[in-house]
Amino acid sequence: MSFLSNLANLLPIGKKEETKEYFFALNIGTETLTAALWVIEGLNLKILETASDNYSSNDDIATVTDKLLDAVLGLKEVEPQKILFGVPNSWIADENLKDEYLKILKSLVKELELVPMAYVATSHALIHFLEKQEGVPTTAILVGFEKQHLTVIVVRAGKLDGVRVIARGETAGSDIEKALLAFTDVETLPSKILIYGEQTENLKSQLLSFSWMSKLSFLHLPKIDVLGDDAPIKSVCLAGGSEINSDIKFTEQHIQKSPVKSTLIDTGEEEIKNKIEVDDSAAQENFGFVVGDVSNQKKSAPIESGLKSQETGESEELVVSQEHALEVEDFEQEMPVTSESPKEIHKEKFNLKRFIPKQNFTTMTIIIGVILALVLIGGAYVFLPKANMKIFVEPKIVERDTQVVADPNQKTVNEDGKIIPGQIIETEVSGSAKDSASGKRQIGDPAKGTIVLYNKTLDSISLSKGTQVSKGSIKFTLDTSVTIASSSASDTGIAFGKVNTTVTAVAVGADGNISSGADITVAGYSSDKLTAKSEGNFSGGTSKDVTVVSSEDTQRLLAKLSSDLRQQAQQKLQEKYPNKKILEEALSEQITSKSYNKNVNDQASEFSLNMTIRYKGTAFDDNDLKSIVSKLVNMQVPDGFKLDISATETQADVSKLEKDGKLIFLARFKAKLIPKIDMDKIKDKIKFKSYSEATNIIKEMENVLGSEINITPALPKAIQRLPILSKNITIEVGLK
Repeated sequence: MSFLSNLANLLPIGKKEETKEYFFALNIGTETLTAALWVIEGLNLKILETASDNYSSNDDIATVTDKLLDAVLGLKEVEPQKILFGVPNSWIADENLKDEYLKILKSLVKELELVPMAYVATSHALIHFLEKQEGVPTTAILVGFEKQHLTVIVVRAGKLDGVRVIARGETAGSDIEKALLAFTDVETLPSKILIYGEQTENLKSQLLSFSWMSKLSFLHLPKIDVLGDDAPIKSVCLAGGSEINSDIKFTEQHIQKSPVKSTLIDTGEEEIKNKIEVDDSAAQENFGFVVGDVSNQKKSAPIESGLKSQETGESEELVVSQEHALEVEDFEQEMPVTSESPKEIHKEKFNLKRFIPKQNFTTMTIIIGVILALVLIGGAYVFLPKANMKIFVEPKIVERDTQVVADPNQKTVNEDGKIIPGQIIETEVSGSAKDSASGKRQIGDPAKGTIVLYNKTLDSISLSKGTQVSKGSIKFTLDTSVTIASSSASDTGIAFGKVNTTVTAVAVGADGNISSGADITVAGYSSDKLTAKSEGNFSGGTSKDVTVVSSEDTQRLLAKLSSDLRQQAQQKLQEKYPNKKILEEALSEQITSKSYNKNVNDQASEFSLNMTIRYKGTAFDDNDLKSIVSKLVNMQVPDGFKLDISATETQADVSKLEKDGKLIFLARFKAKLIPKIDMDKIKDKIKFKSYSEATNIIKEMENVLGSEINITPALPKAIQRLPILSKNITIEVGLK
């Protein structure tokens, strides 16, 4: 390719804009449908718009979806043809969509004239989304809130323990507790709760003050974090995007949420991503819905490269054209020749004699010097150059998980029993924190007044101090004990026994300021035996609302400070035992002192807590854990590869901490198998080659991604070569 052609390719003139393909996504919740319009730009996935609405039955899904897709499209001049589905776990059995739900989706895509991409259980999509965002497999409890239901998902080391959907009750904490109690096979619950859905910011403060330790198997108070109400639809889109390109990244941006006017009455998920590999028969039978475990598929190429056309049934190969960069040698070859004509050049025959000066001592000395210089330069050109080459290889990833025990009484690694030595560690940390009070209470004075008691019986009646009397819902108590004489006969008829006494309202406030002559009842007596009336107007009742410290406030601050002190304890212990792995989640805690500066119901806008906690746990050596990995993985190392134990990633999720200090945890390993490279063979192939020749030789090797070559001394590319001596070439092999 000419220089001008390369230059033209660098200019935007005459180039077509990169075409973007837009997609729909639909997440089906228990009672809510959420649609999204999304696009992939380079390696970035962007969600342009979302819309949500409730549905009352499965028969409404198509109608509501049609309305939602119109809402997310708006006035945009795009026409997406493909749609991706997120479905509840209950819709899937044995990794396949249940027939009744497959029919729903087939009918939906047919009615809306769309092409199905794939479906994914929303729970698996969320797990995949969190692992992409955090970089490590997730261990958490995910709680999704809808108006009338909540969904609880328990995840450990990136694997699903189970899903529960229940109707919402009075409080979110009690609902979650009820759902978690159904996970009878989970010995220790993850100490992190991630919430998403409706009004989660308001729910967070409630959940922080909930008493989590009373019935549930948490090692310590769980952390509460908010994922956001659009986490499910983001997860579904990312799951689909990852199938198109495994290196795709979700780009956070402001997502436009389109309002949808509902015409319905509100009523009240086994591996991630079921990739569509459509063949002729499947396309006719399932409208594109064919189940396959995509997590085991290779994802280096876009999904379209392996799909069969649903219209023609023929394979469409993805062709990628590559333009090689212009080499210096190519450029030099295109430089114009000298202006002398060919005849003139041939007239001037090369004659060595004309370059030899007349024989004399001076000239001979110069000639010898020049020859020696040339010899030295030639020797330097052969012996001095050195090259340092880095070869980047593509590893094979092997993932395994197993239960491991770190036992303080174990002295050596028991690879067969998966037991490693543990070390009991402990520390004590103190700290303080403050928070705003949020409780409300009325303060003020109760109303006071005088009543007249009337005894209508033939026996005297005695009432003790504190006896309750009331006018409607307003209650008062007697200030003193009284005795009311019996009724008696008189000239005018029956005279009731009576007595005056003072009373005080039970509650503060002006409601107790009742008027004179009001009828009052006495607790425990019917009106035909004992009655009372107010004597004069009652007065003195005042009130005002003030902020006080509530019980929920104290629980919330306790959870926050406990979490902070736990992190401090883990850091303190890690500094003390730098060569040990210390799991924050595996530290048991004992509160040795705790004091609030305000009591519950004290008037205050702010309050504080001072606390000291003693933490105890079991630490272990990560190398001991990796030795178990080595035994587990070595059996699976294929020919031409070797296990790089130093590059092994480990993650531990606590299952149980026993009283004797035994730490039982689920260990997940991600082992990297490195291709074996024959260094001597490579050196023989690349010695005295140009930079570009050596690079191409390395590129053609199996399992090699690329290379970096540094040659010294630095010379112009046209004459620069790798050393002719193999010993002057050093090679490092690593991961990019």
